[in-house]
Amino acid sequence: MPRGLSKWIKIKRFISFAGILILLAAAFAYAMFQGGFVSWFLFYSFLPFALYPILLFYYPVNFTAERTISPRTYNAGDDIEVNVTLTRRFPFPLLFLVVEDVIPGSLKQKEIKQMFFPGFKKKFKMTYTIGNASRGEHIFQNVRLKTGDALGLLEKEKRIPCKQAILVYPPHEAIFYRSIRNMFDQGGIVSPLSSHDPSLVAGIREYEPGDRFSWIDWKASARVNEMMTKEFDTRESDDFLIVLDTMPTETFEVLVKFAASAARTVIKNGEKAGILLGGKESLFIPPSSGADQLQAIFYHLAKVSEDGSQSVENLFEDPRFSGQSAVYMIVTSKLTKQMIDGAERLRGKKNRVIFFLIKGEGWSIEETELIAAAVRKGLIVQPVEHHFQMAFAGVKQA
Repeated sequence: MPRGLSKWIKIKRFISFAGILILLAAAFAYAMFQGGFVSWFLFYSFLPFALYPILLFYYPVNFTAERTISPRTYNAGDDIEVNVTLTRRFPFPLLFLVVEDVIPGSLKQKEIKQMFFPGFKKKFKMTYTIGNASRGEHIFQNVRLKTGDALGLLEKEKRIPCKQAILVYPPHEAIFYRSIRNMFDQGGIVSPLSSHDPSLVAGIREYEPGDRFSWIDWKASARVNEMMTKEFDTRESDDFLIVLDTMPTETFEVLVKFAASAARTVIKNGEKAGILLGGKESLFIPPSSGADQLQAIFYHLAKVSEDGSQSVENLFEDPRFSGQSAVYMIVTSKLTKQMIDGAERLRGKKNRVIFFLIKGEGWSIEETELIAAAVRKGLIVQPVEHHFQMAFAGVKQA
């Protein structure tokens, strides 16, 4: 809470307290000077309504709060169930208690409030659900309590620190992957790494030192009375480096969603994927495969935010970037001449550059000319709609 606001709340509380004392003194003076049943009846009727806020003024509202959110990681669009448990030692009789769990602004949710009538209770629980969670790292800071007396003469508010963080992974879509090699029909495949595909058995041959035990064909060995091993077709594997443009744009969340979808598709199909994020705190994860790699990419995509301090063309000079031999998948909403020039220098015999251009509106004449210029230089530009299923399909080089 800002220091100035906290000071004002305290001043307001003291003013209310002073007002209650003045009213009580006025009621007593009226009864003393007026006398009679009616005046003393008014005084004694008002007395409990005055004494309660006086006692409440000195009550410290000594609650402790515990927030339970399980699990700590979610996917975008999930519902998050939150439990807040409040406990106290001294059972002061509270007429009402308004409990508000202060929701992080990043969750884009309305305030969550619930009223209780605790009386002398020492413990009670508040449960609520956050629907359609948005991507990001969301940090809960405080639980706010508000109470008062029956006439509204005194209100008391307290914030209880209760810090907790949750992570919401970005949304993703399945992308048709089989036809991604069509992108390179006229240029070959990037970074060919020979690997055996166990699903493609081309024949059998005599056993040679160094062959894996699992390659032995036992049936053929028994038939010819010699150790025989399976011979496989080799396939070429690609390393993919996803470069996310973090410059501010209306379609930034769509860019993050596409980056997550592309990484998931590549890794789920047995290839290697890495990621490079721009901005002040530039992040680079080298291409790799496996569930741990995918989780690491999703973790950083969950936390990434718009940052205009470093554009994509500046990343082309980064040695971590230019030193990789991979398929460079640049996810952006704006194509510039500087990007094209940088990508042309990056493009070589062992790598290719693909621009996945995602926009929320139509293409201008200038953008159309830039796309044509990029294609003439041997780059690949793939305009992507908000549905990504066929984003890898049907892309050709010039």
